[in-house]
Amino acid sequence: MAAAFCASLGLAVGIVAVLGIERGVYVALAATARLAFLIFWPAYAGGALASLFGSVFLRLREHARDLGLAFAAALSVHLGLVACLCVIGHAPGVQTFVIFGAAAGFTYLLALLSTRRMRQALPQKHWLLVRVVAMNYILFAFLLDFAKFPSNNLRDVIKYLPFAALGFVGPILKLAAWATRWPDSGIQAARGAHRGKAGRA
Repeated sequence: MAAAFCASLGLAVGIVAVLGIERGVYVALAATARLAFLIFWPAYAGGALASLFGSVFLRLREHARDLGLAFAAALSVHLGLVACLCVIGHAPGVQTFVIFGAAAGFTYLLALLSTRRMRQALPQKHWLLVRVVAMNYILFAFLLDFAKFPSNNLRDVIKYLPFAALGFVGPILKLAAWATRWPDSGIQAARGAHRGKAGRA
């Protein structure tokens, strides 16, 4: 968390120092958003990668919580830049605050629920539902941003396209991982039902 926060803060301060406040805040917003996404994406897709490709990605799944908390730390710098934008009189529109504010709220809700005490207070099935909804909404918010690049500007395509591609690949990996597990789950459920009938007989 400390490393992610310091990396994001250092990136933002460096950009603003070079470009000045007026232009630098906008550039730093884009840069810190991409850095935060690069931390978020392994937390989102790490489990699916481990399921599909084996032990080489196992550490991503094991450290999903750490990556999520690091993402929350990096995002705090990005939100600080949004506050700076408001202070200098260039506040984003209401729609931006609603969509991306909800994503930020989900981020810190997950961070709060990741603590042992809060997890124990919330039933497991509810925690899984909250996590699925929150993680996918956060990814959706990133995709809304990354999908806005102008196709006639090569520099902007290079700046946006790799991140948009990762964003679209994430859910595909999750669906593929679910599909590989689903037949086994169905077989195990059928076996359990068969054993139950045999026991009653």
